[in-house]
Amino acid sequence: MKKINYKLINTLLIVIIIFLIWLMKDLWMGVLKKVVDVLLPFVIAFGIAYVLHPLLKSLIRKGVPKSVALIIICIVIVLFISFILWLLIPNILPLIFEQTTSLFSSLIKFIQDLSVKYDVNLVGLKEAISDVSYQITSSLGKGISDGFISIINQSLGIISKTIIIIIVAVYFLSDMENIRNIFERYLENRKNKKTLRYFRKLDDAIHNYVNAFALYALIIFIQYTTVFYLIGHPHYLLLGLLSAVGTIIPYFGGIVTNLIAVITASVINTKLLIFTIIVSIIFPNIDGYITSPKIYNKSNQIPTLLSIFAVFAGGAIAGIKGIILALPLTIIMLTTYRFYRNEITSSIGKITKKAKE
Repeated sequence: MKKINYKLINTLLIVIIIFLIWLMKDLWMGVLKKVVDVLLPFVIAFGIAYVLHPLLKSLIRKGVPKSVALIIICIVIVLFISFILWLLIPNILPLIFEQTTSLFSSLIKFIQDLSVKYDVNLVGLKEAISDVSYQITSSLGKGISDGFISIINQSLGIISKTIIIIIVAVYFLSDMENIRNIFERYLENRKNKKTLRYFRKLDDAIHNYVNAFALYALIIFIQYTTVFYLIGHPHYLLLGLLSAVGTIIPYFGGIVTNLIAVITASVINTKLLIFTIIVSIIFPNIDGYITSPKIYNKSNQIPTLLSIFAVFAGGAIAGIKGIILALPLTIIMLTTYRFYRNEITSSIGKITKKAKE
């Protein structure tokens, strides 16, 4: 009697289990989505608390009581968000609606004049632009006409999650020192000193990235506010602020800001439009390929080409989310490689040696 091949049976069972999981993917994905929806606010809150913890420690070292320091940080965050919304919602959205309508009207009139002057049939192009204009202005018009009450109703879920995130972040921030101490004691009890040193190194690298990001955002805010002020743009402060916020998305974050700047300048005067287009073409390239790589290279020793490649690869793999996470993940992987370089090189050498044999 032949012996039972248990390896084959185990492999077959694993394949069957994977197949059953795949058949039930709709159910599992639904459950997974619910779990992510529940945990995501807490993960975001912990991330915010982790980033703000050095600021809290700095205030405490200067003699500010911990409770007062927490209140100061919360007030600054709430005021900052409120200031952005106050600038954006009542002032810019109606202006964008009016000027977008005017821009498309001017473009359609230009096509009509061109077709009459040169006797060219551009009816299809005119209709296409009219359709795009109608869709954009209808969406903007609906969003504006709904008013603040409708906007709040539609965004109730987002507002609720934001409030939860802020509250949980405050709790995490107040207890962050204990969380860090518990984690360090856990690693010390495992008697693996190298792992503890690795996480401390990673902690320093992440905080260096956060400091570099804050410096870069401040530079962008000052730069764009000054430039738009010098060329005479009436919304220079808001555009500078939006440019700074847009640095969350490396290389591409300024596109929306520049689009708003061009649209708002297009119906003011031709001179301002030309200057705005020049600014929108030149400065994002300077920021994306010179300023940003130099700042991050100095703080985290990220090679310029690697940071550019990481952003483009992140965008190709996961879109906007990939672009946002590209640099932090690159820093984590680069720090890990540098710390465990000898082990990684040795493992690769062993694998290569076995492959040759």
